[in-house]
Parts: sequence; C-alpha cells; structure tokens
Amino acid sequence: MKKTKGFKIFIVIIFIFIIASFLIIQSWTTTSHGKLSTKLAILLKYNKYFNYGPIKEKNINEIRQTLDKNSVKLSGKPIPFDNIKNINISSPKAQIPVRIYTPKTSNNLPIIVYSHGGAWVGGGLDTHDNICRKLSKNTNSIVVSVGYRLAPENPFPAALNDIYNVLLWVYKNAESINGNANKIAVAGDSSGGNLSAAVCHMARDKSGPKILCQVLIYPPTNIYELNSNSWSYFANDFNLNKEDMEKYISLYVPYKEDRKNPYASPLLAKNFNSLPPALIITAEFDGLRDEGEAYGKKLKDAGAQVIVTRYKGVVHGFIEMDKVLKESDEALNEIYSYLNKKF
Repeated sequence: MKKTKGFKIFIVIIFIFIIASFLIIQSWTTTSHGKLSTKLAILLKYNKYFNYGPIKEKNINEIRQTLDKNSVKLSGKPIPFDNIKNINISSPKAQIPVRIYTPKTSNNLPIIVYSHGGAWVGGGLDTHDNICRKLSKNTNSIVVSVGYRLAPENPFPAALNDIYNVLLWVYKNAESINGNANKIAVAGDSSGGNLSAAVCHMARDKSGPKILCQVLIYPPTNIYELNSNSWSYFANDFNLNKEDMEKYISLYVPYKEDRKNPYASPLLAKNFNSLPPALIITAEFDGLRDEGEAYGKKLKDAGAQVIVTRYKGVVHGFIEMDKVLKESDEALNEIYSYLNKKF
C-alpha cells in the first residue's frame, strides 16, 4: 500500500515538473515581437551557441575565428558531392579563389555565383561549402563560390569588385565549365546578400553580363543608418546585435559618407530600373529584416518580379542551422524551387 502511494506521489511530481518546464520554456519563446522557435529559445537562454562576447574587444583574427566557428556550429554534415574544383581567377588587383561545384549532369548548365556571409570580414569557401553543395545538387546547376577579399585589409569596394570580376569570368568562360552564359544567377547570405544585390546594380551600370535572377538571404541593404524598426526591436539580442553590426560596417566601409554609395547600401540607390527578379529571404528576429523587405519593395515598385518571404520564429543566420531548425531546409527548398523555375 505504501509503495502504491509513493508511486502515485512520484508520478504527480513528475507531471508537475513537466508542466512547469513546459510553461517556463513557453515563456522564453514569447516576446513582444513574435514567438521564437522553441529550440532557439533554449539555446539563446543558455548562450550555448550564441555567446560570442563583445566583438569590440576582439582583434580581427579573433573576430574571424568567432564568425567562422559559429557559422558552422549548428550545420549538419556536408552532403556527398563528387565534382568540386578549386581554382584562382585573375583580376587586375587580385587572384580570386573560387570553388566550382558541378553536378553529374554537366552540359550547358545554369550557373550560380555565390557570395558567402561573414560580415565582410570573415567566412569563406569552407564555411559555406555545404550550402553550395546543396544548391548545386538540388538545382542541377554549377555553383561558383567566391572567396572574395575581406575587410579591413581590403575595404569597400574590394569584395564587390571581386564578385563582379568573377561574374565577368563566368560569363566569358561559361562554356569551358559546361555552363550556360545566358543562365547566370547570383546568390548570397548576409553580407554576401549585400554583395549579390550590389553586383546586380554594378552589372547593370557597366552594361555587364545579364543576371537572370538574384537570391538574397537576410541581406544588409542600408549600412549608412541602422534605423529600421527591426533594429529597434532586436538591437541587443537574437544572434546579431546592433553594436556588433556597427563594428563590422566600420571595418568594411571606414568612412561613413562612403556608406551612402548604392554599391555599399543598395537600398539607397536612386535607380532601381532594369534589375533582375529577386527572391529575398528574411528572418523574423533579425535587425536586418526590415531593410531586406524594404529593398524588395523598391525592386517591386520599379517593376521587378519579387518574392519576399519572412521565416517566423528564427534569427539571423538560420539558413546554416539545419542541425536544429526545420526552417533552414524549408528556406533552402524555397530557393531551389525558385531557381529551378527561373532556369
């Protein structure tokens, strides 16, 4: 009898513990600006993956190590991919390393020029290797990932010039890599989204290669002023804070007046005509959210075909968090579908 009573008490205690835990976790996910993913709420609460420490107290090597390490922390194992080639592309100012991913069906294929994220100061061919593998496999296209020069050693517009020079090379040499010069897209995440947007303006202004479409994943589009509503909501939390962003910007474009340049801040461009169609992915809990969506509106108002998708409950960088977030694969699936239709 005593054992039965003790067991019942034990079950009640466990039940109360489960309910209490559920309510506590639910309180972590509920914010004044939306409902955060449960998995992210737990990770943020315990700073397991997002406690980088103040960027302003780190030197550039420490910043890069932090950015590179955390960009792959929540990424799954790279998918198998056979045909990967590393080469250098010559430009007037640099030898630009690129990594070329070619699917098995390799004849007259579409080409994606991919610009990695990393706040213009970090990231590289390795940090975004799995994304490029997935893009190539699931769109049956050649992906040319660009290892552009990084700031502060190479400030604006060095990285953008590298992207544009690779775009020129891809257009001129498409046939030699089994690609189709008439089916070139650009894509990039975070700072790479900024560069991808900017290179579309540059290609138009210089009468360069025609870009079929652009995929911009949570892109910074106004680095002159971080004054959107989403920056006021998410200035201090959720993976990318305002203070760190201002530091990255200062390393990339040291002189504030230069940040008004539309090649640095595409949202501030005066001319949005004749730009490629766009898919823009934003994250609900991201200071960059509103400027990415505002950029989509500017494109649409100028007559471009634009799709803007805000992924709920996720933070900046979520596209690389496929180990824990289903939204990562959902966003990538949307990108595959979009590119396949355009190609």
